[in-house]
Amino acid sequence: MNEKSIFANLVREPDGAVSAVYGAYRLQSALQPLFCEDEGGNLHIEAFEGWIRASFDGLPCPPPEFFRRVPEADRAAVDSLCRSLHILNAGALRRDGVGVIVNIEPHLFAEPQALRQEIDRLRLTAREAGLQPDRIACKIRERSGDEASLPDRVAARLHAGGFSIAIDEYAGEDRDLDRLRRLEPQLVSFDTSWLRSFTRNPAGLALVRVVIGQFEENGIRAIVSGIETQEQIDLCHALGSPLMQGYLLAGPELAPTGFDLRFPEPALSRAGRPAAGGMRSARPARQFGRRRASV
Repeated sequence: MNEKSIFANLVREPDGAVSAVYGAYRLQSALQPLFCEDEGGNLHIEAFEGWIRASFDGLPCPPPEFFRRVPEADRAAVDSLCRSLHILNAGALRRDGVGVIVNIEPHLFAEPQALRQEIDRLRLTAREAGLQPDRIACKIRERSGDEASLPDRVAARLHAGGFSIAIDEYAGEDRDLDRLRRLEPQLVSFDTSWLRSFTRNPAGLALVRVVIGQFEENGIRAIVSGIETQEQIDLCHALGSPLMQGYLLAGPELAPTGFDLRFPEPALSRAGRPAAGGMRSARPARQFGRRRASV
């Protein structure tokens, strides 16, 4: 697939969602919310994370299998196409202040020209979707065989373009602290297994609370994902209510989704005033996508 033809592969569906065609495959966005909780215990959608859904001749094709079938020559274009789908579909929901998390594979854009073109494409997609660049968080997926400085260069270019950065599987190890320093993310998702194990005793729980506080002081929003039980929600309350994501709250739904019915926007947001959630911290000084990490 010629990268210049990416937008020609997009299809506007009758329900307003955007899908894409890649060869014999149909690609759709499944969007899963990340929630914040107000003082009254009400959940508000803060962002969506995009997950690709592929089908072949009308039959579902598991994403890992689909990506294995993509030829090496097309991988960068398909990676970009999936990001464009998620951004356009998140923007089409027209939820005030809500952003979207999308994956990016740095090794696919190792050449400076390829990275410049991808940043330009991201900005064009953001404009088409009606989203400010800092409402789009690119989750950088590092590979063990990557050139050491490659993720850093990708993150720097994304920051320069006004985009935000997300990282996942944070477990408090030296490599995680190194990622914070190098990539300067605005969203950090904890490793689920590590978090459950580490917070089983009061000392571990207190330490994670300190870490989340340090994140906030540096403009980083912590995410607890994989929430499937009430016990895990209680843990989030004990940690100071980080962003929450999981099937107990809401699973991924194909765009255009039904989240507006189940999680309507707050009245203040509808009236054009600041949303109760949004991709901003509750404290004005901690604005998502503006400050960099120094912890």
